Amino acid sequence: MELKVLGSSSSGNCYILETEKEALIIEAGINFMNVKKALNFQLRKVVGCLISHRHNDHAKYIKNVVDSGIYTIALEEVLTAKDVKGSRVKSITLGKGYKFGNFKVVPFPANHDVPCVGFLIDHPESGRIMFLTDSCVCEYTFPGLNHVLIECNYHDKKLIENIRNGKTMEAQRNRLLNSHMELNTCKEFLSSNDLSGVGNIVLLHLSNDNSDELLFVSEIQRLTGKEVYAARPGLNIELSKML
Repeated sequence: MELKVLGSSSSGNCYILETEKEALIIEAGINFMNVKKALNFQLRKVVGCLISHRHNDHAKYIKNVVDSGIYTIALEEVLTAKDVKGSRVKSITLGKGYKFGNFKVVPFPANHDVPCVGFLIDHPESGRIMFLTDSCVCEYTFPGLNHVLIECNYHDKKLIENIRNGKTMEAQRNRLLNSHMELNTCKEFLSSNDLSGVGNIVLLHLSNDNSDELLFVSEIQRLTGKEVYAARPGLNIELSKML
């Protein structure tokens, strides 16, 4: 299975999990024409779309997705905020599993400044993938993980430096503490999970101003001993099931 990153920032988020025969879209925060191009306009192979929350960098183009006939799940708040209705859209019920072709998906609660979910995704070709973005903490551990896609938005040390230098407003720190995942919180989550079966860790939604890609990747590699990537548009990596 291939992971295609189309966007992973406050400018827009979208990821595609794609096999030879099917594809699953995660987030609808970039222009849908770019999504179609990434799929070589093979929309028939798209079995579904997952939306984590209502913010535009994740859900702005949800109507375009649904209008294209793609079955989409999102929290009821998302559907209301974006005025999305119809037979091709379903409100997420936490604790319930969903099936999209050979993809099995279980949403779980995230901790953001609006209602938000992460996704546990299983597929025969990739094994178990955990996807979590826009969450200041994760209150769960997950057995049997093969790949981890997790937010690592900012480093508090760099954020404080930017506040002192007048580059970032002090109020921004209070918001980030309750809405996005800091480097050390990301490390704590990874340390609390069994990563013995994990092949890849992908760091999502790095802040333009308050992150350090090289530091983040090296710190997580040193901690886990795994292949670590920072998500950016154009990143394509293979997500194979670890035996």
